[in-house]
Amino acid sequence: MASLAHRCEYWIIKLAVGFAKSLSSSLADKLGIGLGRVTYYMWGRRRRIALENLRHAFGSQKSESELRDIARSVFENIGRTLVEFARFSRIGVEGAKSILVSPGDAAIRDAFSRGKGGVFITAHYGNWELLGMYPSIHGHAVDFVVGTQHNPLVDEMFIDFRRSMGVGIIPLKTALKGVFKALKQNHLVGLVADQHDPGKDLIIDFFGRPSSWPKGPAVFAIRSGAPIVPCLLTRERFDRHVIIAGDPIYHVGGDEGAAIRTMTEQYVRFFEKHIRAHPEQWMWTHRRWKM
Repeated sequence: MASLAHRCEYWIIKLAVGFAKSLSSSLADKLGIGLGRVTYYMWGRRRRIALENLRHAFGSQKSESELRDIARSVFENIGRTLVEFARFSRIGVEGAKSILVSPGDAAIRDAFSRGKGGVFITAHYGNWELLGMYPSIHGHAVDFVVGTQHNPLVDEMFIDFRRSMGVGIIPLKTALKGVFKALKQNHLVGLVADQHDPGKDLIIDFFGRPSSWPKGPAVFAIRSGAPIVPCLLTRERFDRHVIIAGDPIYHVGGDEGAAIRTMTEQYVRFFEKHIRAHPEQWMWTHRRWKM
């Protein structure tokens, strides 16, 4: 049973969600920008982390003023994403079709044609939650691996947001079994895999600095025969999000350990290339480099 604190938190979030859903798309976007901007100025610790990361990544390539503008835009993007996430049930499948733009889904269709599903991998970039809707609104089964919120009422609310867009859920605590089951059913399995892996078993340079990456995506692909399908979603406007799809990454044989590194490096380079082009779209606010 949910505690009183959980119930209070739930109703506060529910009221905020209701308010966001009552707004037009353009006003909701302005709300998200405002929330992000206020957080940028109020949350000094996260602002300092973002600026520190940006300085390491871009060095003398960008002025301090440019870096601060990027950092503020990062917070604004996060605010916009949270508001959009709250509005998923209002946006709906038809609404998602109208705002998601793609040059094609050849990588996804290629994965399905082989009958082994695909490891649909992305980063905390643009609206990463909305990206997960793209396969489902085009008739492709997709299940997202998601962590469990500490508040069970809020957790169920967030699950409902995703399900309203036709996405299946694989709880992180049962991911191993759930992922292989979904791949066997020829589903795409969505993973957000750009944060620090505490195991530190796979170290790959990211923006010129050693960083720890999870082995899971490559292991799932190798042992199931599915490809890794790297994708990002670039926000252009509140009503236009452009999908960037990389080439499918297949296991081509050889030693598993070497293959894990090679496959992971491929999508890390894909992430870095596009984050470098649009740094305001990525979540620089966490301590990614903990080596």
